[in-house]
Amino acid sequence: MLVAVAVLVSLHVRDHPALSHIDELQHMDYTLKSPFHVPRHGDAIGQAAMEEAACRGIDYPLRLGIDALGDWLHLTGERGVETLNPGSVPRAQLPLCGSLLLAPEQFPNSGLNTASPHPPVYYTATALGAAVIEAAPGVDSPVSGARLMGIFWLGAAAVVLWYALGGLGASLWSKTLLIGLLAVSPRVLHASSIINPDTTALLGGALVLAAAVRWDAGRAPGWLLPLASLAAVWLKFTNSVAVGAAAVYLAVRAWQHRDSLTRQHLRRLAAVAGTAVVLTAASIFIWSAAQDARGHIPAEQLPTNAIYEVDDFQWDRLGDELFAALTPLRDPFVPDTLPRNLLAPLGDLINLLVLVGLGAVGLFALKGSSHRALAAAAVVAMAATGLVTMVTSYLTLGIYFDTNPRYGLSLLPFAAAALVPVIENRWIRGAAAAVAAVTTAAVLAGATT
Repeated sequence: MLVAVAVLVSLHVRDHPALSHIDELQHMDYTLKSPFHVPRHGDAIGQAAMEEAACRGIDYPLRLGIDALGDWLHLTGERGVETLNPGSVPRAQLPLCGSLLLAPEQFPNSGLNTASPHPPVYYTATALGAAVIEAAPGVDSPVSGARLMGIFWLGAAAVVLWYALGGLGASLWSKTLLIGLLAVSPRVLHASSIINPDTTALLGGALVLAAAVRWDAGRAPGWLLPLASLAAVWLKFTNSVAVGAAAVYLAVRAWQHRDSLTRQHLRRLAAVAGTAVVLTAASIFIWSAAQDARGHIPAEQLPTNAIYEVDDFQWDRLGDELFAALTPLRDPFVPDTLPRNLLAPLGDLINLLVLVGLGAVGLFALKGSSHRALAAAAVVAMAATGLVTMVTSYLTLGIYFDTNPRYGLSLLPFAAAALVPVIENRWIRGAAAAVAAVTTAAVLAGATT
């Protein structure tokens, strides 16, 4: 499993040098400045990042259709164009590779580092790991080394999830297949092959899942879930949705055992879940306040926020946000170096399998089982991700943007754990294995030709 992860990520990094449109320029700059510097709001990107961007280019996803307009706005800091079609959206012109005079204003987002709101843990760990990987044969730059750290993040997530699934009764084959489906899905593979904190989502979610399941089973101390929650949220704040999923899971388990639940256990459950939620919220508030205090400009003036400024709460978009992260695997981005016409439908098929599987668990799993509780937690948290993002973005920054499904990636371990009784069926396992094999073959074929 770990070898397969390493091969897939390595091939993606080797064959797709262009920076991802998912803010990789800003995340790359943050990483190149780590571990001894944390960008402030309003800091410009550095010389090293500008040189890498000029030579690598940025993979603007205009071919994806009108939905790509939002990505272009996000990249360029502009407020839009009159006609909403890909042909009318101009491409930002980057300086030529090797240009002697590079200035931040020549780059997207007015050359500002818009990753400054993120905590530094991911960037520091990635920078330190990249320094080691860069010494390996064939690694040509610190950026490639940082990208290859995706092997570590995805591999660590696989190990923790393997451990968690084993505790829920998954067989060897079921564990391999569930983790494999997630690892080869186009959305996860892309996030794990570029520099961005979303690559920590599966690990953050798996840590929270393992802690919640083990505490519920009486095999872990009460402090483990709050500790796992802190680890997840300090990797990236959007991993906090996994903490919400854990709280829902424990609440459903309490309801399932309501007839035998003692007041003492109920108080312990409230204390454990409450502490995890409070620490998560406090972490986000403290870091955000610290960055606001040391920033050159307020967070709402960052280009990636300013272009989404709204005057009123967008009540008419509430319905859309219910489905924003249901599930996080939908609408995957596939780079030009891979067979997009094949991998995009396969990614959507994996997404559909997850949704249908969660529905099947909810309907047919044993009443009162932990798998039913996990399915409920995954679905509730996925539905809430867009709504929570929408409300908090408006209240804190006065902005609205369509929530990207990747914000819910940390919920995938909960979904995978819920699917254990479904995937244990040999016919379903065979069908899922075929999808995983075809997806893997497509990735390998695209990366090796």
